[in-house]
Amino acid sequence: MKAVIVAGKTLVEILREWQLLGLVLLLPLLFVGITAFMYPGSLLVTYPVLVISPDTQETPLVAELRAQHYTDGRPIFDLTLTADRQAADAALKEQKVTALVILSPGGSGATLVGDALYNRFYRASTILNGVISRYADRAAGRPEVVRVVEQPLAAAGPETEFDVYAPGMMIFAWLMIIPQTAMLVAREIRRKTLRRLRLASLRAWELLGGISLSQMAVAVAQVVLVFVAALAMGFHNRGSLGLATVVGLAISFSSIGLGLLVACFSENDSQAANIGGTFAMLQVFLSGAFYPMPALTVFTLAGHPIGLFDLFPATHGFLALQQVLCYGAGLRDVAFRLGATVVLSLLYFVAGVAVFQYLQMRGKRRRIT
Repeated sequence: MKAVIVAGKTLVEILREWQLLGLVLLLPLLFVGITAFMYPGSLLVTYPVLVISPDTQETPLVAELRAQHYTDGRPIFDLTLTADRQAADAALKEQKVTALVILSPGGSGATLVGDALYNRFYRASTILNGVISRYADRAAGRPEVVRVVEQPLAAAGPETEFDVYAPGMMIFAWLMIIPQTAMLVAREIRRKTLRRLRLASLRAWELLGGISLSQMAVAVAQVVLVFVAALAMGFHNRGSLGLATVVGLAISFSSIGLGLLVACFSENDSQAANIGGTFAMLQVFLSGAFYPMPALTVFTLAGHPIGLFDLFPATHGFLALQQVLCYGAGLRDVAFRLGATVVLSLLYFVAGVAVFQYLQMRGKRRRIT
């Protein structure tokens, strides 16, 4: 009952500070919007490619490249024949074209030219090299020993770059609850209200449980708004939004637990916000939400490799969210990752309560200089 009273009190305080509440709710929408603006392109890109050929007519190799199509029928390459090497190099530098193919006399071989740091050239060159190598083997009469055939594991997958990057940005948004939770708890410390709360026989779990309940209410609104915004901006959802919401709330709960831990070692609101922001960003990068991280497998649990960075709930949450939203995975498919997220979140929450009880509620506060 006391936890519910604390939750009501904290919610009233949050609503009074509408600027902070607006920042917490609207900042994730800004993150998602930036991602949608920066990565609007389709994953099945038709790459513009220039071809310099010594022959005046289209060679069999050019015809082979032109015949490459995706499974939905879209061409992989948009080929343009040219004889101006200087203009071709300029087009490459300006990224008007993805690659330049220089055919050898007779059209039996080719030289591939492009910017190795350009992401699209990296992807296009892999396909170009495969097609050219197979053509060269056939022209030389060499038998095909091995052919790699790619087949998606899921029936559906991401259609655009925004579909790929949006789940990671959602994780980033939900982890920002860490500094907010830390600030709310640190405020009670700064105002010295803990003394009065101890006189009222309020236990640590009741205080932190109430603050957590209020933060979960904010998290529900934040998760729903993020999904609505992502869909409105063109995100192609493949799975259950209900299951994705559960994953999002589990990640939010883990953020609350980490926020409680941060508050135990904070002197005031600003320090809590700074330390909380650091923990949030550290977890964002190490969870793989922004960049793929090496597995660094330590052991295997129930057939699932457990890596060094799996101690963060967001690592499991990101994998579960990505599988649900991008590949249509169901509860059975993500049960292990979702369960790991919930268990780790509970551990962080319990640790936060225990440390807070020891350092704050008993007056044995550790000071940070």
